[in-house]
Amino acid sequence: MNIKSETPAYTISGEKQFLTKELTVYLILSVIVSWPVILLMKAQLPTDFKTGDIASLTNAIGSLNMLYGFGPMISAIVVTLIYRDKSDLREIFRKVILWKVSFRWYLLALLPVIPQWIGLFLWAHLTGTQLILPTIGTYLSSWLQISLIATAYYITEEFGWRGYMLPRLLSMHSWMKSSLIIGIVWGFWHYPLWIFSTWSTTGSVTESSLMVLANTVFVIGLSFIVTWIFKNTRGSILFAMLLHGSNQANLTKMYAAAGDSALHGSGFIIVETVSLSIIVVLFLLVIRNQKK
Repeated sequence: MNIKSETPAYTISGEKQFLTKELTVYLILSVIVSWPVILLMKAQLPTDFKTGDIASLTNAIGSLNMLYGFGPMISAIVVTLIYRDKSDLREIFRKVILWKVSFRWYLLALLPVIPQWIGLFLWAHLTGTQLILPTIGTYLSSWLQISLIATAYYITEEFGWRGYMLPRLLSMHSWMKSSLIIGIVWGFWHYPLWIFSTWSTTGSVTESSLMVLANTVFVIGLSFIVTWIFKNTRGSILFAMLLHGSNQANLTKMYAAAGDSALHGSGFIIVETVSLSIIVVLFLLVIRNQKK
């Protein structure tokens, strides 16, 4: 079925019932492809693994993390070919390299970096932790390099979330409601990975639950920023990849600066989430008069 009509560049044509059917199949397939990868990660842990062994956990997750991320992309390709046609698939790929927009959107894609730095210093102040800060030159060089690599890396997720799912949501709902829905789903899809990593790190149901909850709120907050940029760049998936990549690269730097104690409890990610949430609320207030 392929219904053509005049639609904004960041949406897709189709009746609500048909779009809902597409999304349902897409989400089920994304879970089927991604979630079993956790079993492979668990199998990579040493037999004598002890809670809090970050090095062994990182090694176990390793490249399998990318395999986990391929779920949304594989699902998007398969479901598009089932319900649409090759031209629709080519359109998604075209938006992966849609880069000719105002330079300000490149800068705005780096927006999540600001609340992360605020959260880092706030956490250090609240806990009295001595931060391990790199020089500005070292930080910028490393962060930019990792950001570029991570931007390409996250095509696996963003091809599905923003390339496939978001245009369908935006065809049925306001951009803010779409942001909330996709943020919740985005978090839910991560749950096996988050539960596996947080439990292996803390060994505490309470701490693990708080970390998963904080991460959920964190990605919902990011979702609002990504959606706003997406709809203002004619549906460019590239900017979703850039925001996702730079955000993750910088968050890695924040954990490194905070030290191991940030990894063994929920405090750090909770403070980071609160910092991001405040920025997102202020951001939404500033653009509240923008047409939905």
